[in-house]
Amino acid sequence: MLNPPFPHSPSVPLALIIDLDAVAHNYRIFSSTLNKGTICAAVLKANAYGMGVKEVTLRLYQEGCRHFFVAHLTEAIELKNYVEEDSFIYILNGLRRGDEEVYAHYNLIPVLGDPLQIHLWNTFCQKKQQPFKAALHFDTGMTRTGLSSKAAQNLGILQISHMEITCVMSHLACAYDPSHPMNEAQRLKFDSLCKRFPFALASLSNSSALLLGPNYHYTMIRSGLALTGCRSSMPYGDYKLRPVIKAFAQILQINEILPGESVGYNATFSASSASRIATLGVGYADGYLRSLSNRGEVYFEGQKLPVVGNVSMDLLTIDITDVLPNKIQPGNWVELFGDNIWIDKLAEKAGTISWEIFTRLGPRFERFYLNTLQTNEAS
Repeated sequence: MLNPPFPHSPSVPLALIIDLDAVAHNYRIFSSTLNKGTICAAVLKANAYGMGVKEVTLRLYQEGCRHFFVAHLTEAIELKNYVEEDSFIYILNGLRRGDEEVYAHYNLIPVLGDPLQIHLWNTFCQKKQQPFKAALHFDTGMTRTGLSSKAAQNLGILQISHMEITCVMSHLACAYDPSHPMNEAQRLKFDSLCKRFPFALASLSNSSALLLGPNYHYTMIRSGLALTGCRSSMPYGDYKLRPVIKAFAQILQINEILPGESVGYNATFSASSASRIATLGVGYADGYLRSLSNRGEVYFEGQKLPVVGNVSMDLLTIDITDVLPNKIQPGNWVELFGDNIWIDKLAEKAGTISWEIFTRLGPRFERFYLNTLQTNEAS
């Protein structure tokens, strides 16, 4: 593949192809696995895991998704532009003092995780004489955010009397290990909490917990990384998801070096024989992690080419000695991840997880979207 199937020539030497049809497919797979009446919500933090929050939100809304989770208030305000008033937008990181008016203005739902947040929101609702929506987050074992066991025990009806509780939720710490005893321990804790709020949606599970079984699904499951089709999101069970993002970089220059000559900062690579080195227009500022120096790999027409030398801010270098000189040249594109190397394998080489690479994909990547639904509507 001399050039990926870009709709037009990219204006920069780094590009993503993002398949919105695959996003829709993954959402439908998730939804079809749930019990009837259980809602499949979408977690679209960090620019929808690098996919692009506008494009992904619009497509998911067309697919019938109405419940969305983000991390920060600014993310929620942006997402609000792409959905109608029948949508529910939850902000996972809770309520900060002074933001109450903004939440109310945009009809956003704070996920309240400590007694102070509950007090602030309930007082605000009382002052405005309007029961604004809220979700309650209980910590059942993650020990990160959420009401502690003691705070949950002390939570009385008067403390939430002026707000509308639409959802109670928690978060599993070890869902990626189906045999871990914490999964069942957290589920039992959450069970007892749900009984206090029979009128509210109940949400315990993220993407990976889908395969733990229907006892973990409750009335809403939160799909996040699984929307990207990444295999890390469903490490066990029958894999039916489709990968969404493929990343490419363009060759800017090719250099021939002699034995003993080095490449890149700190001369961490020296050629053992005469070699040909290609420089790509992508670096750690774009999310191609520096930890992939001298250990990453890219692909050209299905052939693996090693990353050599340190990854720079805007550039990285690969060894193309084994490719015939007349077959590869400046202007050609190579695959950073996609069909030949899955994102979870690249993350493993980088010593990290797929989530980090996806969420670090920088704005300098030109993003091309595949969207059959949009094409059909246009015609």
